[in-house]
Amino acid sequence: FPAGLGVLVVDDDLLCLKVVEKMLKACKYKVTACSTAKTALEILRTRKEEFDIVLSDVHMPDMDGFKLLEIIQFELALPVLMMSANSDSSVVLRGIIHGAVDYLLKPVRIEELRNIWQHVVRRDYSSAKSSGSEDVEASSPSKRAKTSGSNSKSEEVDRTASEMSSGKARKKPTGKKGGKSVKEAEKKDVVDNSNSKKPRVVWSAELHAQFVTAVNQLGIDKAVPKRILDLMGVQGLTRENVASHLQKYRLYLKRLQGNDARGGGNASST
Repeated sequence: FPAGLGVLVVDDDLLCLKVVEKMLKACKYKVTACSTAKTALEILRTRKEEFDIVLSDVHMPDMDGFKLLEIIQFELALPVLMMSANSDSSVVLRGIIHGAVDYLLKPVRIEELRNIWQHVVRRDYSSAKSSGSEDVEASSPSKRAKTSGSNSKSEEVDRTASEMSSGKARKKPTGKKGGKSVKEAEKKDVVDNSNSKKPRVVWSAELHAQFVTAVNQLGIDKAVPKRILDLMGVQGLTRENVASHLQKYRLYLKRLQGNDARGGGNASST
């Protein structure tokens, strides 16, 4: 795990705060600890560049942890992990729906803290992808052809498109049918090429946040692709894109609830 990761940890339970801070430092992370949500926001707003991720307790006296999560996401776009001794599935679900990247059950284990850097990597990778040619907001074939030089598949598509436009891609069919065969082949090539250049959606952190907001507004049990799509209002996003993402999201929530339920059973037995 990478050393020097900037971590802000927030917990009004001073004993828990010290324990988590000590474990984070043992992981070679650069740690800043505070006991109130308001202090955390002041630190983040003035020293944002120092932090890569935030760990926040769910229940704090000065501000609800979920409210802090929403503010951090809206203003700072940093990944946030929630911590709580409450393993109730509704609380876990609420955290994930509000955009938490993970939900850690107290007492937090050092093994879990060693892996938090993965959320930062995912965030950075998603941001890089979203600023590139394959993002939903810039997914036209012309934009993708100009800006995706580092992607081998995109390069292949570019070469093919260039060759087709210059007549080098394929030999035009010849024979008894003459011009008719040529026209049919060219028509087929146009159809095939348009299908191969169908925009691929990259679920960036911002796009996923919009998705989560829509799901949260509708309710996880009542959220259907068409209604989510209407609420999101993202140009280029299709019902199929949303349906696929919703299926994966529900599976993720189900798996997370199962893990936390098992963790809650272990915690209560100690």
